[in-house]
Amino acid sequence: MEAAGGRALRCLLAAVGLLSALSAAGTLFLLAQWRELGAALRELEAARPAAANGSVRDLLGAAGPALPAASRTKRSRRGERTRGHVRAENDEMLMMMTYSMVPVRVMVDLCNSTKGICLTGPPGPPGPPGLDGVPGYNGSDGVPGVPGQKGEPGVNGKRGKIGVPGPKGDQGQKGEPGEVGLPGKDGMPGGKGARGAKGEKGDVNNDVVLEGAKGEPGLPGPPGPPGPPGPPGKRKGKGKAQLQENVYSSKCTGETCAVPNDDTLAGKAEDRTPAPSKNPECVIRSVGSPVHFVSVQQTFGTWMREPANISDERIWLTMHFSGNSIKEYENSNALLNDSYRIINITGFFYGCGHAVQNNYLYYQKGGTNVILKLGLDKASLGTLLIENALYHGRNYLFSNSKTYFNVAVDEKGLWIIYASSTDENIIVAHIDEETFSVIRHINTTYPKSKAGNAFIACGIMYVTDTKDTTVSFAFDLLKEQQIDVRFELRSSQSVLAMLSYSLRDKNLYTWENGSLMVYPVRFGR
Repeated sequence: MEAAGGRALRCLLAAVGLLSALSAAGTLFLLAQWRELGAALRELEAARPAAANGSVRDLLGAAGPALPAASRTKRSRRGERTRGHVRAENDEMLMMMTYSMVPVRVMVDLCNSTKGICLTGPPGPPGPPGLDGVPGYNGSDGVPGVPGQKGEPGVNGKRGKIGVPGPKGDQGQKGEPGEVGLPGKDGMPGGKGARGAKGEKGDVNNDVVLEGAKGEPGLPGPPGPPGPPGPPGKRKGKGKAQLQENVYSSKCTGETCAVPNDDTLAGKAEDRTPAPSKNPECVIRSVGSPVHFVSVQQTFGTWMREPANISDERIWLTMHFSGNSIKEYENSNALLNDSYRIINITGFFYGCGHAVQNNYLYYQKGGTNVILKLGLDKASLGTLLIENALYHGRNYLFSNSKTYFNVAVDEKGLWIIYASSTDENIIVAHIDEETFSVIRHINTTYPKSKAGNAFIACGIMYVTDTKDTTVSFAFDLLKEQQIDVRFELRSSQSVLAMLSYSLRDKNLYTWENGSLMVYPVRFGR
């Protein structure tokens, strides 16, 4: 490796020496040329004063034989010479190689007074155009001119390519809710979930609830002894009878029969004290632990059974809070096996507050304030218009279940719970089932904004809080007054889409996030 490095260094030094020698030779050559040009320049400078004071001919005589050689033309190079001077026809150029400075006047006089130096023949025909020269450098921008008149618009060009997306803009205002669409098709049932963890052991309760079936009425007892005579009373029987007739008359169909929402008769809601409870056997005091019935794949829905005819074991389900059909199951086993038939309904239902009574389905016709009564076994349809009711937009009666109207059936008949469009308080309409008309409207003065859900049992409406965990308000619809009732309903925080009292078995039916549950009800003190 050291030998190879030495050879490379020697080669490099040899190359540098060669370049130095060539550079020195070139420098000597340039110096020689410079001396020759300097001598020629000095001769021309010496002849310049004489040319300036003398004639052109004297200047030519001093120049000697160098002038003809400096004025050769193409024809002279071809051997054609005339009078010892250089002449040519159709000359294209005159080459003068000199580094001297000659006055222009001297050259003009020379050309005008001699015939051997400058060509004086007639001009020949124009020659062919020469080749295009090399483009010159771009000039500087000129002063902007006066703007011209606006021209006609041009033809629309082609659409350009889509540019890079711009930055995300500010969020716009919230739009109006769209129309409610039809529900989609049922999805495939999911697989069976894993078994849940074992629950905690409950508290021991030694209370014994003796609630059997109601027995037959006993024999009438013997008449008691006559009581003491009472004080004389005023005759008010006729007036009372007339008042009772007006209250329960089917001719009273508006909210004129409702409990006033001011202090003209019953007092304001906040000033009113709860009345004593009615018959303790008809007031719910608590509910038991729920029993899971079955699970479905819908968060919202309603499940119903026939309350009057116990022998009818059919079960009806509405999937989602809007749709145009319901499912009918022959019995609970069919529901567990998901064996059903489809019943197409008139229009489409909305909400989760439907009910079945005597083979009729009661539901809200979506987008309207009309309640429909549809026959399940025969083709029949009844309509009932509920005036001054909220029925569209986000003005739900119960926002947790997307419900505007809640139909309820209990021991006292058929009821429809809705929200007033005047003050958004909860109103209850008592319905005549035969004529499908309103007997009376009852204003509970309870705001819908405080309610999560509600059900009616034994003529009493029970309202849950907004979390659907506690029954926080109760109202006696027959006496038209609030009663003092409060109890815990459930501990779950899941969506409570449906809450209904079943006259069939005196239990509460719920739809909780797709789980169908049954809560036992405890009446009494």
